[in-house]
Amino acid sequence: MRPMLVWSLVVAAALPPLPASAQKKTLPPVDSNSVIVIERKGPDISGRVVAADDTSLTIVTLKSKQVVLPLRTVDAWHVRRGTPTATGFRDTDLNTHRLFFGPTARTLERGGTYLADYDVFIFTGAYGVTDRVMLSSGIAMVDGGVDSGQARAPAWIDARVGIIRSRNAAVALGALWGTLSGPGGGSLGNAYAVVTLGSNDHAVTVLGGYPFARNNVANEPTFMVGGETRFASHLKLIAEVWRVPQTPGAHTGWGVRWFNDRLAVSVGAIHRLDNQLRAFPVGPWLDVAFRP
Repeated sequence: MRPMLVWSLVVAAALPPLPASAQKKTLPPVDSNSVIVIERKGPDISGRVVAADDTSLTIVTLKSKQVVLPLRTVDAWHVRRGTPTATGFRDTDLNTHRLFFGPTARTLERGGTYLADYDVFIFTGAYGVTDRVMLSSGIAMVDGGVDSGQARAPAWIDARVGIIRSRNAAVALGALWGTLSGPGGGSLGNAYAVVTLGSNDHAVTVLGGYPFARNNVANEPTFMVGGETRFASHLKLIAEVWRVPQTPGAHTGWGVRWFNDRLAVSVGAIHRLDNQLRAFPVGPWLDVAFRP
């Protein structure tokens, strides 16, 4: 079986069915504290469900307007994750377990899932086994061709365990294992420790680790430092810098992330820095992430 198909199946198997809150036949709870998004044929409605019966839902919207919705018009619903403020509802960035590609020390919540597409051809998925254990995998849908003599179909699995998990600090240990198929291919891993300090809105992450193959460990460490800062209701600045063994200089990624309570889109650029800190453009960065 081709490695590309194998890793696609791994990604799919890691993701459980959508939670009941996203299925059509369930109804949101009558709860004056939770903000619910009602998905329907018209514009979605966000608010608190204050009453329900066999035919309708009564909702108080975020603008304090009471709306009665017939159940037949409700397609689906989900809990909107964030914080009410004096100026409106402030959505939580649900992608704080990563920067661009680099991991933070935060993990998905138990049962949480994540799907993302990086630069069109790279697909990843993740699953929170517990609140402190997270598994993810990915594959790059590229092929050097049978006659190219080049490695192809890069794919990887990553496991992360949260050691410390608090509001403003997190520490995790993890290991990533990747493989390249075809001539010139092989496999390589990286065991790492990562620390994230700060809130959901503003934080700094530092990662250190050692690459390893089957029979040896590199004598130089992998190092990453990155950060995120929220500067608008739905916007963050994201940056990360990588130093990889046997690679001259460093690689940097920077850009802007737009997000709401389920979707995130990051746009930026990747650069290589030489030993004199001169930047050489490598390419643009685009990722789209979805949280059920």
